[in-house]
Amino acid sequence: MLSAVPRPRPPAVAAFLVVAAGVFVVAFEGGAYDLVTRHQGGVLVWWLLALAVFAGLLPRTLPGRAGTLAVGALAAMAVWSAIGLAWTSSDERTSVEMARVLVHLGVLILAAIALGPSSWRAAIAGAAAGAAAVCALAVLSRLDPGTFGADAAADAFGINRLSRPIGYWNALGAWAGMTAALGLGLGAHARHPVARAAATAIVPLAATTAYLTYSRASVGGTVLGVLVLLVASRNRWTLALHTAAAAAGAALVILTIRDHPEIAQATGTAGASSVGLTLVGAMAGAGVVAAVSGLAGGDRVRLPRTAGRVAGIATAVVLVVATAGAIAANTDRIEDSLESAPLTAEAGVVDDPAARLTNLSGTRPKIWEVAGDGFRADPWTGSGPGTFEFVWSQSDDAAEFIRDGHSLYLETLSEQGIPGFLLLLGFVGGIAWAAVGALRAFPDGPERGAAAAAAAALAAFLFGAGVDWLWEATAVTVFALVLLGALIAATGRSAPRMRVAVRIPLALLALVAGLLLLPGLVGLSEVRRSQDAAQEGDRAAALDHATRAVEAQPWAASPYVQRALVLEGQGRLKAAAVDLRRAVEHEPENWRQYLLLARVEAERGRLQPALNAYGQAQRLRPSSTFVGGQE
Repeated sequence: MLSAVPRPRPPAVAAFLVVAAGVFVVAFEGGAYDLVTRHQGGVLVWWLLALAVFAGLLPRTLPGRAGTLAVGALAAMAVWSAIGLAWTSSDERTSVEMARVLVHLGVLILAAIALGPSSWRAAIAGAAAGAAAVCALAVLSRLDPGTFGADAAADAFGINRLSRPIGYWNALGAWAGMTAALGLGLGAHARHPVARAAATAIVPLAATTAYLTYSRASVGGTVLGVLVLLVASRNRWTLALHTAAAAAGAALVILTIRDHPEIAQATGTAGASSVGLTLVGAMAGAGVVAAVSGLAGGDRVRLPRTAGRVAGIATAVVLVVATAGAIAANTDRIEDSLESAPLTAEAGVVDDPAARLTNLSGTRPKIWEVAGDGFRADPWTGSGPGTFEFVWSQSDDAAEFIRDGHSLYLETLSEQGIPGFLLLLGFVGGIAWAAVGALRAFPDGPERGAAAAAAAALAAFLFGAGVDWLWEATAVTVFALVLLGALIAATGRSAPRMRVAVRIPLALLALVAGLLLLPGLVGLSEVRRSQDAAQEGDRAAALDHATRAVEAQPWAASPYVQRALVLEGQGRLKAAAVDLRRAVEHEPENWRQYLLLARVEAERGRLQPALNAYGQAQRLRPSSTFVGGQE
């Protein structure tokens, strides 16, 4: 019989509510991929840290060695990105990457020092609740787009893969896989039947979300998460029962979706009520099974700890070996699958959208090959943080627009060389160390379940980051960093109240970190205001905002480009050419600047400079139809 749940303490309630709301809001804001939104959030996080540290409200917890490694590696990555300004081909893009790491660092530090022994587990539960709410919104937007809003990204690309509200189908799929891992881990170890049922019930919802994204990486991440849970959980038989119940419910929902093509293809709402009722039933069924298993004392059915651990590891090894054997036995088929579709067919619409789950065709192998070439060209420095697009553009297969390396690990090698990759490995090592430390500290009970759930979700994230640009999908990364911060806090020690002489310099460091984000925030915002004013026909305001962007970011190319476009529209071609040449100086490997310069010089009647600029654009993007290449 399960014991009664203790009354939660105020810190735990606050952690649950704040994390749940924060996770949901970041995802709801389009995944915070937007640069302005991310910079705004980063400034808020760092200045909140500065204020809380100065007031003596933080830190509540001092990280242990694992947390210090993770935080230190991430901080060193920000410093290395800043050093990359010495050789990068784009100060602007490298500054953006430095800002990205700073934002991630601020989120991790805030979670790690604000949570404590009485709140870290509630924070993980809050993350699961917020993530489940995002999955619910995603599915409802497919079933009833008129009420919950159309899927803007899917409409823009003409595809049928669910992406709302995060804005990218593979990111949403990874999010759903992490959510499923949290639900299974928390549900298998919760003491109270209601908590157990609520956690397990979100798994069919997350699985339905993942299916509608038609993301292969989501499947891989979810499977990896379950394997990690199998090894890390204490109540493995309970976990297996909950997994089977949730999987059966999810299978029923998926079959119902497949019976209603308008839902599967996102072409209408016929069958929405059937899918919705089946989903509610699947969630209820999984919850009931979870509650009954606890009431029936299912947690007592277990092998001795050592035998259970050996059995779990052995099962995981068998599955890995079986998977490797299946891959080896089907090498020819896999190679044919990889070559079965052109690069531009990655997100295409087909009769059965789930068919893509059974093949490996797409852009990834070519992108990763180019990333490897970029690393070999500059193994110690890389091309510079944020500049993979330029490496890709100069390849022979760059007909498709690609900005990121679609792998955190390979892109880091290409852009930041061996030092950056070693720092990334240090960060990943900190994650693993924190997870193992929390699992060792809590051998049983809900604490063990929370630690195992967070470890499984982080494993799914690290897998997804290896095959896509999830590091740049801020919402997904923030989700993972909150879980990591909770694991760090779980094994940290209570922080004594710091003296003013210590608090002031720490608060100033946080203040400076926020200030470093301001130029980018102002510059990006002013460029956007200039674009809006130009669309409205207010050329004077457009020029004024573009000039302010240049003043805020004199090292960046995009403010000069925007001002040049406004000047061109006013007929001030000489001034426009001057600004475009400045943009070229700041981004000498960006073919767009040369193409725009060629157009302006042609409009001025300067044919030879126009031809020279056009030739540079051809050299930097040989496969683009804009400069005479072939798709």
